[in-house]
Amino acid sequence: MKKILVTLLFVSTAAIINAQEFKIGLGGGIYSTWLVNKNVSDQGPDVDFASTFGGQVGLNLQYYFKDNFGINMGLLITGHNQKYTGKFDNGDKYESKANIRYLDVPVLLRAGGGAKGAYFEFGPQFSFLMTGKEAFTSTPANSVSNDLLGKNDYKDFNIKDDLKSSVISGVIGFGVDIDASEDIIIVTGLRLGYSFTDVTKEYTEAEALALYLTDKLSYLSVISHTDRDSKFDYHANNRAFGGLFLSVIYKISSGK
Repeated sequence: MKKILVTLLFVSTAAIINAQEFKIGLGGGIYSTWLVNKNVSDQGPDVDFASTFGGQVGLNLQYYFKDNFGINMGLLITGHNQKYTGKFDNGDKYESKANIRYLDVPVLLRAGGGAKGAYFEFGPQFSFLMTGKEAFTSTPANSVSNDLLGKNDYKDFNIKDDLKSSVISGVIGFGVDIDASEDIIIVTGLRLGYSFTDVTKEYTEAEALALYLTDKLSYLSVISHTDRDSKFDYHANNRAFGGLFLSVIYKISSGK
């Protein structure tokens, strides 16, 4: 992944040198975030996805080679979260939430925008893990959770070791650029994304058991490694997200 960062820096430098128009500013948004996993989808009422949202903020950059074609990049701190709800065999309910933070680096080809107004963009996004936390709450409190995770209700449980250090996604976006002044542009649009690579680590059955016995196994890992028949069977977690993206950028005309 270090090679990818070096390549991105090289491409960015080359783009700045050759761009006819360079724009920089702050951007971010709010997204509906999901960790798509077949094991969870197959579980029924024992485990269900719950609607979850995450925020994003950071640096947004655009390099235009022509009037209506360029590259949109970013360095964005993003919260990608997933909530789960379910019930135990005795009918007691529980809720778990994974809070994952990434440094997202989108590198998107951009058509339109600027004086053209409407734009469309697409390309890869490289994400680097920053933190991972998890909470687990049962109703009534601490009800039979020992049967599931070997520990009572908790919050701020560190799950970083259960997560991959980097993720690659495909992103598409569309929207409108609005001229606020001669040099300031407001970008309003929608972005959608889905990861090609896995968010979580796959363990062998022996590795998962060792983590369970030492109280280090997250709920996210438990459901990722357990099929609908309660057998050990791993399925990947893929990031999925979509929502509103906003940016305020300053235009720097350079030419060649």
